[in-house]
Amino acid sequence: MLAPLGQAPILEWVVRRTLKAESVDSFVLATSELQQDDVLITLGEQLGIPTFRGSLDDVLTRVLDAAELYRADAVLRICADNPFVDPSLLTTLVKAFRDNWSDYAFNHRPAFGLEVADGFGGEIFDFAALAAVKTRFGDSKYREHLTSPFWDHPETYSIRAIESPNVLRRPELRFDVDTPGDLVFLNSLVSRGRLNFESSAEEVVRCADE
Repeated sequence: MLAPLGQAPILEWVVRRTLKAESVDSFVLATSELQQDDVLITLGEQLGIPTFRGSLDDVLTRVLDAAELYRADAVLRICADNPFVDPSLLTTLVKAFRDNWSDYAFNHRPAFGLEVADGFGGEIFDFAALAAVKTRFGDSKYREHLTSPFWDHPETYSIRAIESPNVLRRPELRFDVDTPGDLVFLNSLVSRGRLNFESSAEEVVRCADE
C-alpha cells in the first residue's frame, strides 16, 4: 500500500479521498500489529486519520474491535487497494443505507445484478450482523475475508446493491491494485496529468477510455 501511484503512495490516495465522504461519523485506519505495518500507522497519523491495530489474519475481529471503540452501529469498509475510491459514491452508499437499513450494502464491485466498474465505491455492514458472523460460521476464511459470509450465504442476509451513475456501469473495468500490472495501468492513467486526489470516478473512467 506504500507503492507509489504518481507522486503519492496508494494508501495516501485512499485516505485522502475517503476522508471527503459525507454522512460518516468517524474514520479509522485499521491495520495489523506487525512491526512491518508501523509505516502505515505513521502515514495515517501524518494524514490526520485515527489508527487502530489488531490481528493480521483475523480481520473480522480487528474491524469489530475498531468499530466498538467508536460505538458504531454500522461499518463502512474501504479497501486499501482502491486508490480512486470516490467520496461521492461513499456518501450515496451511506445515505442509502441509513434510509433503508439492511445487513449489508455495497456499490464497489459488480455483483447481485449491479453492473459497475470495480474500485470506486465501498461496502457497509450492520454491526450486529457482522458481529454475529463469529458465532454463526466456523470456517476460518470468514475471519480473514470480511465479505465472504455475505457473498456465500445471501439467503441469510438482507443485501442491497446500490446503483451508480450510468457512466460507471462498466463491469469490465477494474481500478483496484491486486497485481503489479494493475499498478502499472493506474500509473499510466495518472501520468497523463489529469488525475489527482480530487478526480471523480467518472473522470477516471473517461481517462481509461482514451
